[in-house]
Amino acid sequence: MIKYSLRGKVNPQNLTEVNKLFPIKQAQETLTIRDFGKRISRESTVSMMDTMAVLEGLLQIIPDEIANGKIIKLGDFGTFRSTISSEGVATEEEFTISKIKSLNVRFRPAHEFSTLLSNLKYEKVS
Repeated sequence: MIKYSLRGKVNPQNLTEVNKLFPIKQAQETLTIRDFGKRISRESTVSMMDTMAVLEGLLQIIPDEIANGKIIKLGDFGTFRSTISSEGVATEEEFTISKIKSLNVRFRPAHEFSTLLSNLKYEKVS
């Protein structure tokens, strides 16, 4: 369940316009990698230490492979990929590596995850 409250926001293009209300997602519990390890261990036959070792390994490998330009597909969870942010140029000759600003990481949920997200329930809180 996603909890939200309504908050008025100013239209920066028209400061005299009446504020419109928008839903703001409320912060909920933060889960750590240790929380995931405990749950996986509890719901399987794998020990907590073995679970944490695998999770830590995964968390070390993913950034390395993204930095190598790889696409990371994690089954029914989704896909991580990188994109480049840069200045545009008119010709190939004008382009230099200095035009590249950053490498961005994008996540795209897999079909099952997207389906779950499209069927969420929302609850207004004060």
